[in-house]
Amino acid sequence: MSTLNSLLILCSGSMTNNTSSLFHERISTQDVIFASLYSFIMLFGIIGNCIVITIVRKVPSMHTTTNYLLLNLAVADLLTLLLCPGLYDFALTKVSLRGFSGDLICKLFAGNAIVPITINVSVLTVCTVALERYLALTKPFQINIRITKDSAGYVIATLWFISLLSCIPDITENTYVDTVSSKYPCKRPWSLDEYFLHKPFIIFTCVCFGFVSSVMLLFCYFEIVRGLYFTKTICSESMTTEADRQEKKQLARLLIWLTLVFALCSLPFAVFFTFLVYTNTNTIKNNYDTFYILHRTSRFFLFSNSFCNPILYALQSSNYRNGLKYICNCCRMGKFWSFQRRANQVAPVVEALEPNGNYVEMRVENVDLGNRQK
Repeated sequence: MSTLNSLLILCSGSMTNNTSSLFHERISTQDVIFASLYSFIMLFGIIGNCIVITIVRKVPSMHTTTNYLLLNLAVADLLTLLLCPGLYDFALTKVSLRGFSGDLICKLFAGNAIVPITINVSVLTVCTVALERYLALTKPFQINIRITKDSAGYVIATLWFISLLSCIPDITENTYVDTVSSKYPCKRPWSLDEYFLHKPFIIFTCVCFGFVSSVMLLFCYFEIVRGLYFTKTICSESMTTEADRQEKKQLARLLIWLTLVFALCSLPFAVFFTFLVYTNTNTIKNNYDTFYILHRTSRFFLFSNSFCNPILYALQSSNYRNGLKYICNCCRMGKFWSFQRRANQVAPVVEALEPNGNYVEMRVENVDLGNRQK
């Protein structure tokens, strides 16, 4: 609730006398349920993404192309959860915002102008990871079409730039409402009250970042699974050892889980708004309560994707599990701020794909860092 308190304090300078009506609206059981759900995913999602960011940054052996992309994904998910208005937006009904502060609050918090950028970055990053793994596993000798460590930064910057351009309508339209009769203080294209004013933008976003991205993920991972289990063109007996096959299959399972969770969390929102665009507005008005619940549910699933990603990394990847154990051991011994230097000598398990398509495995040695001689 600290986010809500900070937001209300910022609003105080721009709210009119009608602010007192905030508490005149009865908070429903539905509001309490969604606020509790958002509190859960925000708290643990923020912690989980911070752990992923720390592991990739602090453990040198995790400095690989894929992990840089996953670091970018964790940063986008972290910002998505930090700026998520689902925890408190129901309490802003009848609040009136004015001036520069009101416009700023709508763009950063209440109106969802920044969140679509971070969500689109997450989508593009997941697609990039899928494509990079597809090329690495199915075309291991074509190094020139792969993302390298040197080019990873440029790729990540491009993803953010594309996401920013795609959300210009969100940024420009999310501002305070200047009519007293409005139910919400901010204009929001992704709402039941204004979606019909932005149909081309909504269709573009749903198609590109919902349906096309899902098809791309399904194609990449279907080809990986087909190569692993059917055509045997990936990890065949003549090319790799049993340890190599197990490592590659483990990585493929991780990315497949990421794809499934992405589809289950993202597609309902895209399907819902696509349905709204092609549905008569009178139908929406006559069944507003039903569509309102569907809207809140699909939006919650969309934000849940940012909560699920770090859990999947921790459960499916030995890299992150060992990296977390390593950081915890360093913290217990009071060596957190200097452990990066020692990590060059003692590293957790690493699954690194060499140019020839093989994985290099590095394991943590049982060394007492407190007594280790430099």
